[in-house]
Amino acid sequence: MIVAAAFCLLQEPSPQHEIVVTATATPQDSLELPWSTSLLGYEDLATARSFSESLRALPSVLVQKTAYGQSSPYIRGLTGYHNVLLVDGVRMNHSAFRAGPNQYWSTSVDPLTVKQVELVRGPNSVLYGSDAIGGTVNAVTRSSPRGEEGAGLVAGNGLHARWASAEGSWTGRVEGFWSQDDDWSLMAGATSREFGDLTAGEPTGLQPGTGYDELDGDIRMDRWTSTGIHLTFAARTVRQDDVPRTHKTTDSISFNGTSPGSENYRLHDQTSDLVYGRAEWEDAGGLMDRGELTASFHRTDESRDRERLKSGQLRRDIQGFTVDDWGFLARLGTDSGWDWGAEVHHEKVDSFKNEWRDGVLQAPFIQGPIADDATVDTAALYLQREYQLKDWTVVPGFRATRARIVANSVEDPDTGNQVSLSRSWDGVVGSLRGIRWTGEDSNVFVGLSQGFRNPSLYDLTSLDETSVVETPEFDLEPEYFLQAEVGTQGREKNLAWQLSAWQTWMSDMIIRSPVESSGSEVGKDNADGWMHGLEADVTWRFAPGWEARVMASWMDGEVDQRVGFDGVVFEDLAIVSAPVDRLMPLQAYISARRTMNGGNFWYEGWAWTMGDADKLSFRDERDTSRIPSGGTPAFMLFGLGTGWRLSEDVSLSLQLENLTDEEYRVHGSGINGSGRSVAVVLDMSY
Repeated sequence: MIVAAAFCLLQEPSPQHEIVVTATATPQDSLELPWSTSLLGYEDLATARSFSESLRALPSVLVQKTAYGQSSPYIRGLTGYHNVLLVDGVRMNHSAFRAGPNQYWSTSVDPLTVKQVELVRGPNSVLYGSDAIGGTVNAVTRSSPRGEEGAGLVAGNGLHARWASAEGSWTGRVEGFWSQDDDWSLMAGATSREFGDLTAGEPTGLQPGTGYDELDGDIRMDRWTSTGIHLTFAARTVRQDDVPRTHKTTDSISFNGTSPGSENYRLHDQTSDLVYGRAEWEDAGGLMDRGELTASFHRTDESRDRERLKSGQLRRDIQGFTVDDWGFLARLGTDSGWDWGAEVHHEKVDSFKNEWRDGVLQAPFIQGPIADDATVDTAALYLQREYQLKDWTVVPGFRATRARIVANSVEDPDTGNQVSLSRSWDGVVGSLRGIRWTGEDSNVFVGLSQGFRNPSLYDLTSLDETSVVETPEFDLEPEYFLQAEVGTQGREKNLAWQLSAWQTWMSDMIIRSPVESSGSEVGKDNADGWMHGLEADVTWRFAPGWEARVMASWMDGEVDQRVGFDGVVFEDLAIVSAPVDRLMPLQAYISARRTMNGGNFWYEGWAWTMGDADKLSFRDERDTSRIPSGGTPAFMLFGLGTGWRLSEDVSLSLQLENLTDEEYRVHGSGINGSGRSVAVVLDMSY
């Protein structure tokens, strides 16, 4: 049996070692890292509806859902292009990422292919680039285990099924595993998801026009050479079809007074294809004593089909874009302890838009939601080293980045004519982290990390209608961030904890301020601001087989915004400080779990709560289709779960969610969360 316990749902969490790669780009126990981190295992991902929603209970994370198939995590108050998503260390971010909530986190990763999710909070621009500000999430994918010498060809299969009542959903996955001696291994699989219309808590109930379909596929081959080099080749795809953005349509249901949509439909198709090859080695000596070289290709294809009645005409428009990202990454380490590397990306972007009015095709558009016929090039070098200074272990690091954007087909916001755009930037950021042991299994850690993000192709050329109407702005400057953090962490026999406090200073952050009373049009500008917060993650094993866990976080923040309305030139509007967009309220997740029969049976209860989200930015106040007047109300949900390992090869779990059938909405979302629901998950291997 090549797979058995490796992918079961019943693994008891172990407090002994939690290995994280993302924080320093080398495998280390999370307790030894001067970073605030969280880990999720396959159990968490197999029971979650989507990849991004698996993060929802983690400290300083708010998973906003614009639509049923479009969810976006806020990490330490930032979302969209201010966070970095990695798959096996390969960047999934691209130049079309939007500033606010976007769907790319839920359309880039099949959670059933992931072995472990690593979240590193705060700026990590030294290792992962200019947009690693709020946090970095790495999805470490599963692979077929390496065989044993002389074992010959070994094969196995796996089956996963999930059903959830409130979602009206079915998920099925089939996969195969092969290995030949200790030379090579192969894993391949396919996942199908069908989501019906989501049923919310009463009195909302069924939310029509929310369901969609998804089809995913993946293959990964690992090869171990006689010279000690580990080679990996992987390809994966995620394809979503006709995902409705319901809150903009006539299917929307008012929540606490939110305004209904007016469009007949708004449907999104999304495709994410990733192919990469990698070579890894150790103990080679010299400047490249250890390292990995990765070549990757990532294609994102997006289209939106919308129909509405405007100015007495039936209008239909279809718009979209394709981003092809060719990347190369070198992460190297010397035999004297230095870590260094380089990263290069070349993106080719094409966009389009067509419109029909009363069935008549209009004149061609110059661009789609972003510039057409554009290229984005980035190149970076980094250097990092760990030092021992008396009782402190310190990790300084630096990264230098060069970025260039050339767009050949952009609509001038003033004349409406086609123009071209060429801009470039250079940036250098640094980081200094430190850790001091206060006991055998406990320490304090501190950090001061910079972030730098040059304006993206979306910032400069967006001509888009998502929640607001944007127009190109060619003169934006780079954003700069500085975050200070102090925390303590420990892992003892019956107690594990991580507590942290952080402060972020934002300089020249690109903000969007409403420029008309309806709030549907925004102007873009650079502005300053701040955020700070507290985080706690504590696990207590209070009796044999019993475990209680509390995860909680709080934050606050403001940024300069322009205020004023119709008829006033944007640059002449007054500047005032107001809360940042989608400011996360107080959040807590509390659970108690009992594991029995050597880990073959468990049951648990949990509660998840969010406070009132009543600190609103000017954009929040005018986003009336998603955010009620005065803010999003607090909620508290309760759930129960249990699981069995029925045999060596079969595992079954059952979840009861939202036991009180509460009507609730995560702040900033366009739909309500699911009502009372039963979810069943089956895993088999043979």
